[in-house]
Order: sequence, then structure tokens, then C-alpha cells
Amino acid sequence: MKRLYYTGIVCILLCALTLTDSRALFGPYLLAAVYALYCLRCNHANGAGISSRSCWIINAAAFIAAVFITLANYGIWQHPVSSEIRTAAFVRFCQFAYIIIIMAGTFFSVWNILYYVSFNRCGSSADKALAGYRYFLVPFCVILCVYTTVWIGCYFPALMSLDSIDQVRQIFTGVYSNHQPYYHTQFLGIFIRPAPAFSGINTGVAVYAFFQILVMAATFAFVILTMSQLGFTRRICIISTIWYAVMPFHIMYSFTVWKDVLFGASVTLMIVFFVRLMNDIGHSPVNYTGFAVSSLVMCILRSNGLFAFIIVFAACVLLIRRNTKLIVIMLATIVLGFVLKHPVLDSLNVTPPDTVESLSIPLQQIARVVFEGGNMTAEDMQFLSEIMDVTAIADNYDPDISDPIKNMIRDYGNQEYLSAHMGDFLRMYVRTIVHNPMTAVTAWVDSTCGYWNSGYDYWVWYWDIEQNEFGISRHVASEKMLHFMDEYLWLFYNNRVLQLFTCIGMHVWFVLVIFAGYIAHNNRTGIIACMPILAILLSLLISAPVYSEFRYMYAMFCALPVLGGITDEKRAIAAKEAANEDNMQ
Repeated sequence: MKRLYYTGIVCILLCALTLTDSRALFGPYLLAAVYALYCLRCNHANGAGISSRSCWIINAAAFIAAVFITLANYGIWQHPVSSEIRTAAFVRFCQFAYIIIIMAGTFFSVWNILYYVSFNRCGSSADKALAGYRYFLVPFCVILCVYTTVWIGCYFPALMSLDSIDQVRQIFTGVYSNHQPYYHTQFLGIFIRPAPAFSGINTGVAVYAFFQILVMAATFAFVILTMSQLGFTRRICIISTIWYAVMPFHIMYSFTVWKDVLFGASVTLMIVFFVRLMNDIGHSPVNYTGFAVSSLVMCILRSNGLFAFIIVFAACVLLIRRNTKLIVIMLATIVLGFVLKHPVLDSLNVTPPDTVESLSIPLQQIARVVFEGGNMTAEDMQFLSEIMDVTAIADNYDPDISDPIKNMIRDYGNQEYLSAHMGDFLRMYVRTIVHNPMTAVTAWVDSTCGYWNSGYDYWVWYWDIEQNEFGISRHVASEKMLHFMDEYLWLFYNNRVLQLFTCIGMHVWFVLVIFAGYIAHNNRTGIIACMPILAILLSLLISAPVYSEFRYMYAMFCALPVLGGITDEKRAIAAKEAANEDNMQ
């Protein structure tokens, strides 16, 4: 055991030193290494045994994590030294050494963290606090005050990117596309359509922004209230309130006209209402109604919302199928969400997202093969030339974002031919993957790594109103406050410590560790509560258009505080009652 203990220390330290050359931010790796060393020390001191089943699960999870982190850092080991001045044997030796160091260090780190979590209660059933509604009112007022002050002082009437302006254009032209969710566009139209006839379009935008601020403040306050009722300490509730109030992405998103903001609120509310139902918190009819409404909003506000909810439904069927009422509500939500997104939109002649939008990652992988001069048959190259200008791929391919390649097909290619020959495209794609496996893997890594590996330097929030023909313009009430906000936002882009708060991958690691703890303790409520976030993550690993878009995972940052201490009260009560019956017999 002592030899394994010191081997683990060496492997973790060597891996951390090697990852200083990573393209990703080093801070999350450093935190993970420090925590892994702490877990290793605790595990060595406790010396607790582990079942064969748990050992297999931890070994498998640690190995998978080691493979992913090694692939994410292919830039370190793929070309460790120049092949022009070193022999091929020496290059292969260096490649092998780097791969072993990263894999071994990651394996020991993840193994010890999961082992430690397995023997420390995650989401223990503490006595519920009789908190009262001050745990809602105080956070709500604090958060609302911060968001509203910054909004009026610096960013009135709202923040609007090209996507937001496109939605306004659809509202006034009546030509709708579900590329931006139709129902969110219609909801936005409730505020914007009547505004020009009365007080101007800026007022309509401002009323929508204030409504969104109210929704986000109320959602976060409801999270704090539920945390207090689950038994979280007052200190944790205060810290969570401050986190919601001062994190720049929460502030900036609260008045940004994006569907991702209300989507994040709906996912969070769905999780919270589910936890309240499983723990008998509050009034059951209110919780069921809140769960149904927030679930439906989740399904229709993003293209991957329905996909994620179906995965959550499958988890509920497997783990809590005895709750027939909840299962029926979820099934009805899926059916209604499908009807609203397909038959209803078809009858309204709403243009669906185009074909290439759903092929972001396959197109990136094929473009990468062409870009690197990979192995493709003449037949496949001929098919590819039917839908795009193959010779222009070298000038347009960007490993981090799929828009340049997709726009080559949209603007200059033949998307109709692609849609009509989807079977041929899929066969070409499979052959390309088979003939160029490593190129395809590295292209996938570059297209998705921001969602599961450490963190990356990439924009997080929008900060202005895009130029438009509608007269929507930004008004700054306080130049001093704007100067303060500019410096405050700058810190989160440039300070290595504050950058940690915006690292998507590092926060995904948090959720995965929490999820592992719930699995270890068979906490079914906690497992299902984590599933919406993990399902959204899975959808991005399949079809992410950008490698590290913060707003796509914003729901995780909204729900994160409550995920770490979810109890499974109904199951605990049932087990206690069963034990009492056995004792009486």
C-alpha cells in the first residue's frame, strides 16, 4: 500500500507538470491535482475496503477520464519533439512517455477522488431547516437590486446580439424560422410588437429585459429557499446568494435577450421542483404544476431541450418508476413538446433549422481530413464537391467553430443536394472516419473540448446592442458605473484565479464528481437531478457548433449550488419504516 501511495503521488505530480503545456487553462488541472493529493492522503490514512463492484466502476470511470484528458491534450504528445532533428524511434519514445504520464496521473487522480467521494456521504439527509420565506425574500431582493442597478446604469434597455436582432426582425416581418426558437420569438414579440405605437421599441425591449431579470432573481431565490429546506447551512445559503448576485455571467445574462437565459431558468426550476417532490417539501400540487410547466418550457426553448428531457424521463422510468403520476406528467410533456415543435410549427409554415446545422461535428471531421490531406476515395471527394467547394476548405476550416464550413454550404454550396442524398453523405462520413480515425478523433476533440476539459480562453457574455434597423440603441446612465463594470468584467477574462469561475469543463467535473457520489450512495433523487445537466452536455458532444460556448451550458451554472446536497428523503423514510417492521416481527 505504501508503494502504491508514493507511486500515486509521483504520477499525479508528473501529470500536473506535463499539463502546464496544455492548450487549456492550467488552473483547473492544478486544483484537481491538489484535491486528488488530498483524497489520496485521506484514502491512505483510512484504509477502508471497497467492494468488487465499486472497484470495477471506479476503475472504469478513472480509465475513461484518463483517455479523455489524454485526447484533449493531444497537442502535447502528438509532436513532442521535431522529427527533423531526432530519430523516429526517439520521437515514438517521447510520445509514449507523455501518453503514459498523462494517463497514469489522470487515472490516479480520478480514482482517488471517486474513492474518497464513495466513502463520504454526498447529499446526506440532514434535518430540514424551518427556514421560513425570508430565505426567498432576502436573496430575491439582493439579486434583483444588483441586476437592476447594473442594467439601468450601464446596459439599458438590454443586451442584444445578432441572434436577438434576428428574432426582432422575424417579429416585424412575420417570416419565422425555428433556428431561433419560435416560441421564444413569439414571447419576445408580446413585449415588442405594441411598443412602437406607444412609447418606442426601446421601451418594449426594456420591459422584456426587466421581466427576465425578475424571472432569474426569483429562480435563484427559489433555489436558495429549497437549499435551506433541504438542510443546507445558513452559511452555504449566504455564499450561494452572493455567488448568484456577483458572478458577472449571472449579471450580464439577466438582461441579455437570449433564449439560453430562460432555458437555464427552466432547467433549474425543473430540477428544484423534482427535488421538492422527492423530499415532500411544500405543497405537492404546486410542485407537480411547477415541474410540468418548467419541463415543457425546457423542451421548447432549445433544440436540445427535448432530447435532454427524454433522457431524464428514461432515468426516471428506471429509477423511480413507482411514482406513476410523475412518469405520466413527463410522458405527456414529451408528447406535447414534440407536437409543439413539429406538427404545430409545420402547420404555421415556420422554417425548421437547415440541414447543415445538425451536421456540425461530422462536417468538421470531414473538413479536417481534407484540410490535412487525409485518406479519401475519389468517389467521396466527388460527392463532397457536389455540396461545397473542396478547394476552399483550406482557407475556411476553423477547428474551434463549424460556422465557416457550414456557411460554405449555405451560401455557396448545394444544401438541397445534401438533404436529398443524406444516406450517401452518411456512408461517406463513415468511410472517412474508418480511413482516418485519429484525424476524426482530434477534430471531435477540438469541436467539443471546451465542454468537458479544464477551461479555455473564449468569450462568455455579450456587452452591447448589435447595429440594427429598428432603432434599438443602448443608453448609459452612469459612466462611472460602466467604467467599474468594464474593469470588473476584464478581471474575469484576464485574472487566472477569477478565470476559474467561467471554466465550463471544470464545473462539469464538479457535476460528475457529485453524480458519482450519488451513484455510490444509491441516491436516486440526486442521480436524476444531475441528469438534465449531463444530458445537455451529451447533446453538445454530439452536435456542438462551437467548442466552448458558455451560454450553451449556462443551465449548469444556474443549478449548480443545489446539486451538491440533495437528499433522498422518501427512500430514507421507507427504509426506516421497513427496518421498524422487521424489528417488530
